[in-house]
Amino acid sequence: MSPAKRTGKSSGKVPSTTPPASPSSMSPTDLRVLAQALSDQVQALTAELQTAQDAQDQAASLHTTQLQTLRAQIHDQAMEIQGWEHRAASRSQDLRLLLADQAVEIRDLTGRLDRASRQRDVMRDDNDHLLREMALAGSEIHQLQSRIHDLERDLEASQTARAAADVSLDRLRDELRLTQEEVVTNDYVGSAHDGSALGSARGGSPPPNPPPSSPDVALAQLSEELQDTKESLERASAGRDYALEEFVRMTRLRDEIQAKLADSELQRDKATTEWADAERALTELESKLRRMST
Repeated sequence: MSPAKRTGKSSGKVPSTTPPASPSSMSPTDLRVLAQALSDQVQALTAELQTAQDAQDQAASLHTTQLQTLRAQIHDQAMEIQGWEHRAASRSQDLRLLLADQAVEIRDLTGRLDRASRQRDVMRDDNDHLLREMALAGSEIHQLQSRIHDLERDLEASQTARAAADVSLDRLRDELRLTQEEVVTNDYVGSAHDGSALGSARGGSPPPNPPPSSPDVALAQLSEELQDTKESLERASAGRDYALEEFVRMTRLRDEIQAKLADSELQRDKATTEWADAERALTELESKLRRMST
């Protein structure tokens, strides 16, 4: 450590007179006075030097203490900065990972939105197709109902005509039976009387068969009409049965279309709900990303 410079004057007393040029010419008393003055001056300078040295030591100690304190503060700040950097790096890494996860989630949500959109379009097309099929089925069902109604009316008329024909046929059969019995009886009685005499006169040859009576012709006509009525009735019954089968088939088809339509509406509502959920999740994710970026 370099010695401190003198900054003040000595507190000792110095002779105000100029010392003699040579101590040898001075008296002993003057020499003692001079020596005492020099001694006092040396002591004063020594005390002043000691005071300056103490002040310098105190300043050096204070400087050392301040330097140590400053170094400690610098070290603490460096550690704090290092901690901040570490936390910032960790936070940055977490944010990068979170952003990567959010990017994956965004891609997934975007894919879900695309799939939901395509599914919604497909279901809309299916719904329109089912509605068209429903309209066609309703028209065919209406036509079949009209046809069944006409066939039932024809069948009812045929059944009425058949019943009337059966009654007429039974009545004519009874009349024919009675007439045939009467004719047979009359022929038998007449043949018994006239046949023997006529046979004796002509050699006994029997008379020719009489022509068919009018009841036989009427019976044949009624039988033909009855057969025609039966055939018409069978055709009407077959047509009605076919129409009923078509009606049942179209009714079943209508029920299937209605079930498909209900399922399509359910799937459409489900897709709409998924679309809304995906849009809401995407909006929340975008808001979260904006908050993280700020």
